[in-house]
Amino acid sequence: MRLRRLGVLAVVIAAGSLAAGYAATAGNQATPVPAPAFSASQLVAASGDDWVGWNGNVYNQRYSTLNDINASNVRNLKVAWARNLTIPGLKAKAGPLGVFAEQQPVVYQGTMYMPDASGNVWAMDATSGERIWVHRAKFPKGLTPLLPSRGVAMGDGKVYIGLGDASITALNQATGRQVWKNVVADWKNGYYFTNAPTYFKGNIITGISGGDSGSRGFIISLNAKTGKENWRFYVIPDKKGEPGFWTWPKPKAFLGGGAMWNTMSVDPALNQVYIVTGNPIPYSGVIRGPGKELFTDSILSLNAKTGKLRWYYQTTHHDLWDYDATNPTVLFDLNGKKALAHAGKTGWVYILNRKNGKPLYGIPEVKVPQLKSVNTHATQPIPNGDSFSRQCATKRAYAGKKAPDGKPYQKVGCLYTPYDDTGFVAFAPAALGGANWPPSAYSPDTGFLYICSKDSESAWRAVPAEDQKLQALGDFSQIEGLTPGEGVNVPSRGRLVAMNMRNNRLVWSVKWPTICYSGVTATAGNLIFTGTNEGRLRAYNARTGRFIWQSPELKGGVNAPVVTYKVNDKQYVAVFAGGNGIASLFGGSKPNYSSRFYAFALPS
Repeated sequence: MRLRRLGVLAVVIAAGSLAAGYAATAGNQATPVPAPAFSASQLVAASGDDWVGWNGNVYNQRYSTLNDINASNVRNLKVAWARNLTIPGLKAKAGPLGVFAEQQPVVYQGTMYMPDASGNVWAMDATSGERIWVHRAKFPKGLTPLLPSRGVAMGDGKVYIGLGDASITALNQATGRQVWKNVVADWKNGYYFTNAPTYFKGNIITGISGGDSGSRGFIISLNAKTGKENWRFYVIPDKKGEPGFWTWPKPKAFLGGGAMWNTMSVDPALNQVYIVTGNPIPYSGVIRGPGKELFTDSILSLNAKTGKLRWYYQTTHHDLWDYDATNPTVLFDLNGKKALAHAGKTGWVYILNRKNGKPLYGIPEVKVPQLKSVNTHATQPIPNGDSFSRQCATKRAYAGKKAPDGKPYQKVGCLYTPYDDTGFVAFAPAALGGANWPPSAYSPDTGFLYICSKDSESAWRAVPAEDQKLQALGDFSQIEGLTPGEGVNVPSRGRLVAMNMRNNRLVWSVKWPTICYSGVTATAGNLIFTGTNEGRLRAYNARTGRFIWQSPELKGGVNAPVVTYKVNDKQYVAVFAGGNGIASLFGGSKPNYSSRFYAFALPS
């Protein structure tokens, strides 16, 4: 397919003017303190009083040095304040897949900034939840975004967000007025943003989503002051001479996929940015020729100034199973090494040297099951160490059962079991993955990576090649090239997992009755915070995994990441509770269209 490309994309500068859809500030609130043009040392420092990046620092560690709330007193946490993130007179809209309350704030000097599930950006007093300003998202006619933006970046006195119309917007941090807007792609071609952007050295760097809609993924850098594009790196090369070009079949069957679902990490000392990429499209291989299909399903390192590829590591070759890399890259220094870790949908943690992308503990290429009709790759990278989720389908669940096509299941297998259009094949993990987008956390106190994991399995059959349409927006069975099997209901379960980054071994694992689908946050108080589909915020002992505390039942499923911050000498733990369209399919996450944000603190 040849993507329709935009011509010159205008950057709209609207500094000092009232943006369309802007709601006025509340009159009784203090003006927010503008964030500076953060230095490298400020960006890599562990979070403390402030939570300046979506994953805390640009290492994506999601670790806080705060310890006023700790393992000995967390049982005393109470709701300090709560508010509905709804604009008066404006009904919250759910996308085609339902409500997705996955949003999380950044916090600076007592003010928090975050989008709601409709893409409106809020500035709130972090001690009371009082609205300071709200900026309404305005989308083109005919567009209801498939998935909402999960968060914002801040720096140089502005708040930045990527939206469902493939635009990136900068807002004045004090007033919420639009400063500039750049539409970087055509939403009609399936492009949109879901991940929170990253502020670094006066630039905004982020990756486009929409690969599953048939778009060609790219990473982009914009000048934070003006919105002017600095560089763009396409995940899928389309010109001879470009790295990775010859890893695609000739002629290319498709140029879709390689979406970015999460916020990138940055190493300022190396001037490298690290991001993970999505699968090729269609999922099935019945019309895709042989090849690794770089740089899909990969960990990429780019030069932060130029966007040039430094190195790559592909976690799944010629992906047929939707094993795209979605969990954020996490950076840390351990055992004298500059390390990077990524928790995969495959149930493995991939630990690399972030200077050069070489495995630190060995990731041998291992022979896997083959199926000529879908051009399977002969080997897949299997890390040395322990897996953190189940990797084989439950054979007894399928014994004697009929698949949705009325025939017996062709095979009940494990990780990397191939399928084609001749019948249903069961495998694990499912596309839900061992780890999905909900971010993991790293604690320098323990050296552990904490993962919100799942045990899941699926049964798929490919759609015949003649029935696949290569850009059928909204018809996912055609564009993804598969038919999910619903004939056997094997419940998906969750785990909260700690992996030792010194040896890639499992330290502890806590099983849940439903999937874990919330980000993880670690603190110096020896605590791990995460949320449940049933609407609870929970705290665990970071060293042992012992369950310590949970909140009362909140209004919606807690499927957003948790933040912690400190104002006026009081530490808060805060989270959005509004449910999730995907999590509700796997354990009853409660969607709440009047989504509510909660902040907890110890009683004064």
